[in-house]
Amino acid sequence: MNSTYQADAFGPIELRSDGEHLVGTAPAGGPCQRPVAEQILTGDFQGNVFLGELTLCQTGDTCTPSRSFPVMLVYNVEERALGGVVKLEDSCDSPALPKNRMLVLRATEQGAALTPTLTPASAQAPEQRQAQAPVPPPPSGGAAQIAAQRRLEPLDAAATLKLGQSMLASQNAIGASQQFQLVLSQEKEKNNAWALTGMGVSHYLRKQQPEALKYLEQARSVGPGPARAEAWFWMACVKRAAQETRVAQEALRRALTEGWSPPEGNALVERELQQFAKEGAVYEAQLKLARGRKRVQGRDPQGAGSASP
Repeated sequence: MNSTYQADAFGPIELRSDGEHLVGTAPAGGPCQRPVAEQILTGDFQGNVFLGELTLCQTGDTCTPSRSFPVMLVYNVEERALGGVVKLEDSCDSPALPKNRMLVLRATEQGAALTPTLTPASAQAPEQRQAQAPVPPPPSGGAAQIAAQRRLEPLDAAATLKLGQSMLASQNAIGASQQFQLVLSQEKEKNNAWALTGMGVSHYLRKQQPEALKYLEQARSVGPGPARAEAWFWMACVKRAAQETRVAQEALRRALTEGWSPPEGNALVERELQQFAKEGAVYEAQLKLARGRKRVQGRDPQGAGSASP
């Protein structure tokens, strides 16, 4: 797969694989106006499915100008194409993607035919070309169809969550986020609060606080009691790290009110509790309350970083 791939709006990207691991480097310029060549794609294959992260620019009043997005792409060997949907922030667009946000990267040997030859029509003013150009249909064919179908295939969500939480426990944030994204890519699991919290914690471990808060707030809004409490706890951790003490105190209070308790043997949670303790008396009463509880063991997920199902 070591070759140059390209999509219509996306531009070229140099893909290099080492076993199951894949990285992609985009040249300077392009629709995102990169000042220098930059690695924008990284992740690993599981069979013909690629799970990783893609860095893109965004446009919109409240949109992050550039950020990394978890992606699940499918590789079609016959077409030499890698395709899937990229989930941007709400109400945001990217000049590197079509409106339907379907990215289909094709090897340049095939993609070259998609590049228009200069004609009198293409030499017209940009606004004239835009007015005359037909709207392209949504991508179809092997890669796009397989990517869409893959999102509907059944998945053992509990086992995938367990694997993601185990990866969090070893602080493998990228690997964990791939597992949580795989859960969220399933239609019936798109609001899985435990996976959303896992995504939030993964971003937090990578010091990506805005992304972490986005996922944690979503988990808090859709989750049942235990999942909501877990999201509140990690929101407190994010706010503590940002030195927003009053907000962190309130989030930790809400977590405890919702019934949160530290899971046994969870090194990641213990590390965070120790960070709270280092702040002195600020969190002392809340920590005493938390450590006085013992989480009931059972079938429910045991929190981010726990390998218990």
